[in-house]
Amino acid sequence: MIIMNKKAIELSINFIVILVIALVMFGMGLTLFRKFFVEADVIKQNLDDQTKKEIQQIMMSSAEQVIVYPSQLTIRRGKSDVLGVGVLNINENTTSFGITPYWDGTSCYDNDGSQMSCNETDIKVPGTITRYIESNERVIIGLPLRVDSGAQKGKYAVQIQVNGDGTSITKLVYINVKI
Repeated sequence: MIIMNKKAIELSINFIVILVIALVMFGMGLTLFRKFFVEADVIKQNLDDQTKKEIQQIMMSSAEQVIVYPSQLTIRRGKSDVLGVGVLNINENTTSFGITPYWDGTSCYDNDGSQMSCNETDIKVPGTITRYIESNERVIIGLPLRVDSGAQKGKYAVQIQVNGDGTSITKLVYINVKI
């Protein structure tokens, strides 16, 4: 005669119930996580499209060869954003253009406009981006800028230099760093 231990059966059933609940919760978490990132990607794409439209409108209404939009960005510490650089090739031939963001580590100001001490690592910029642009063509290039997590609150000036076939144009962009 086999005597069944009710405590062992209850423990096994409890384990199975907890395992099922954990799997359901894990599945719900993955679904929410996926929806969050899909929605974030859609918002990012909409912002990119909106920025491109703004740059195109500015370029169409301006005779300038280089447009930087926006001219001021607000970025939180440890975060990044994309700056749009519009370039118009007014040369007769396809030309190679180099877009170089430059942060010297010294052009930073606090809220009252006085110079503050800052580090070269406060603003991270990519290296030179090279694009070949056809004659009379307008191209918009996304330029990622990142603020270091240790950067101070204030306004940082970043130079955007565009070089191509003997032309060199420099624009200034201000990054407002928020904590």
